[in-house]
Amino acid sequence: MRVAVTGASGFVGGVVSEALLRRGHDVLALSRRPVRPRSGLEHRRWDLTSGPLPEPGAVDAVVHVAAHVDEWDPWPVHEAVTVEGTRSVLRTWPHARIVLVSSCSVYPLRAPHAPRHRLTEAVPVTSRPLSAYSRAKAAQERLVLAREDAVVLRPHAVHGPGDTTLLPRLERARRRGLLLCPGSPSTRLHLTDVSLVAEAAAAACEAGSCTGVLNVADAAPLRLAEVVAGVAAANAWTERPVFTGTPAAWVAALLLEGAARAAGSTTAPLLTAYAVSHLAVSREFDTTRLRTQLGVEPRPTDLSRWHPGPTAHDSHA
Repeated sequence: MRVAVTGASGFVGGVVSEALLRRGHDVLALSRRPVRPRSGLEHRRWDLTSGPLPEPGAVDAVVHVAAHVDEWDPWPVHEAVTVEGTRSVLRTWPHARIVLVSSCSVYPLRAPHAPRHRLTEAVPVTSRPLSAYSRAKAAQERLVLAREDAVVLRPHAVHGPGDTTLLPRLERARRRGLLLCPGSPSTRLHLTDVSLVAEAAAAACEAGSCTGVLNVADAAPLRLAEVVAGVAAANAWTERPVFTGTPAAWVAALLLEGAARAAGSTTAPLLTAYAVSHLAVSREFDTTRLRTQLGVEPRPTDLSRWHPGPTAHDSHA
């Protein structure tokens, strides 16, 4: 099988490419930045904002990973890269199977009919996204799901070696011997190993009968205190964790966001509402469809792998 991977030089796209190669597939790696040459892989430079890829060649499937990931950037940037970029992907390969790596950030913070905050794929997408990133991912999903042969994977808080998003945010919270943690020690976080995302993406390319949305998450949630201890151990951090509690985290995020926007800051504050939704809100994601439709079995979270790695950051192809 020949599979195109967008965003192939990024954190998730690079691991997806490696998983496909290990399974014997040929990979067309698409990104703005170069990737390491290896057998079975062809790289082409492509900026999604430039429109459809010229002379793309035939592929059996496309794993669409590329998106703009900085939630602080304004909507027009996300629209150009994530939304219009997805249109370019779909126009480039109008007949290929599409596997989109989306995000659980499209879900509402609270689902009234979800017992114990356990979210299944039947929960409607939020009508009040917390960031331009979440809004763009929801729009991206709508475009992809309009295609018959499409799969949407929704991971949450992707972790692993080379993480360029969540780990740097945690690292910024190290101040004067303290590690400031939004939420309470008992907040339950459901993380997703990047290798599980790659396994699910490869399986979705191969499983032609599977379509629709699938949650992708590790075997079970962990308490925030366990996550913080595991990340600190993996990175040799010695700061003492201090938990703010969830209400205080929300208040701090809203105040910091308001001050940053009033000042016209182009850099996100230390704490944002989007970050609080990931780190201070207890949620669990049902992975029944992942197991039954793709045969992919989530594993327990291994935080020892969550540290900076050699993977280059590329928010979009």
